[in-house]
Amino acid sequence: MNDIMLTSDNLLPIETENRIATVMKQLAELKEAEKTLKESLLVEMEKRNIKKIETPKLTITYVDETTKETFDSKTFRAENRDLYDEYVKISPVKAYVKIGVNNGKV
Repeated sequence: MNDIMLTSDNLLPIETENRIATVMKQLAELKEAEKTLKESLLVEMEKRNIKKIETPKLTITYVDETTKETFDSKTFRAENRDLYDEYVKISPVKAYVKIGVNNGKV
């Protein structure tokens, strides 16, 4: 997909802007639909005490509520700067494009 071209003044053509906005709206709608489906499945699986559903296309697994342990690196860094610097790992991050929808205008 290398057909997105910028104008000579580094702006998006209106067709490209509209295409990106449409895709972003569809993505948001699909994420909302996924959330709704998962919530419905959760309720049904809890009600029927089902832990796993397997079909030729899908495997749906109920995951029980749990707790998790997290590490508060911000507080640790503030209280133990030298130790933090000794163990901190710097990793490269690949370049990417971030697209945001302005004020829900899609």
